[in-house]
Amino acid sequence: MSSNRNQPELRRSITVGISGSSGSIYAIRLLQILPRFYNRVDVVLSSSARLVLRQELDMGAPKSGSWQLPGLTEEEGERIIVWEPKNYTAPFASGSNCAEQMVIVPCSMSTVAAIAHGIDQNLMHHAAGVTLKERKDLIILPRETPLSAIHLRNLTTLAELGVVVIPATPGFYGGEKTFDDLINFVLQKIVNQLRLDIRLSKKWGEEGIQNSK
Repeated sequence: MSSNRNQPELRRSITVGISGSSGSIYAIRLLQILPRFYNRVDVVLSSSARLVLRQELDMGAPKSGSWQLPGLTEEEGERIIVWEPKNYTAPFASGSNCAEQMVIVPCSMSTVAAIAHGIDQNLMHHAAGVTLKERKDLIILPRETPLSAIHLRNLTTLAELGVVVIPATPGFYGGEKTFDDLINFVLQKIVNQLRLDIRLSKKWGEEGIQNSK
């Protein structure tokens, strides 16, 4: 992903969780954006997420440490730090040092359930619970269909707690024609909630757009 490298003032950090739901492309594309805006991007993947990442994109992720993703400069890659899912010494595991924002992309229904009911099975669940108790921003991107009543109840619980729920459902009103267009439509919803100044897709009623690709 190429982009305009005019670097804004970097924010301190953001936490990104990647669960085992389908939709790894959303996580990778988001991680290719965030180092342009944050000094540190802390990432935790579930074991299932690694399997899905391999299956969908034929990609692996480091067990821990920096993650040099395609399309990033070396400096940007060093800002992405992967943490093992049982390493509770990660800075964002504590309310005294958690990030102002956390995104879980994609977010499986089991992850939704764990967060909604306060069940800490791994560092991702724990970090989400910390984000909630500290009243920081939590954004999730569920990708599941159809949704059962259990799924809907759990999502409603999170929404009532202030979690922003962005389903991975691309729109078509902007003249989307390619796979990248559909991915960018959903990513635009995420970066809007993160309040990042970047344009990936056309706004409703807008004639032209300067794409960041």
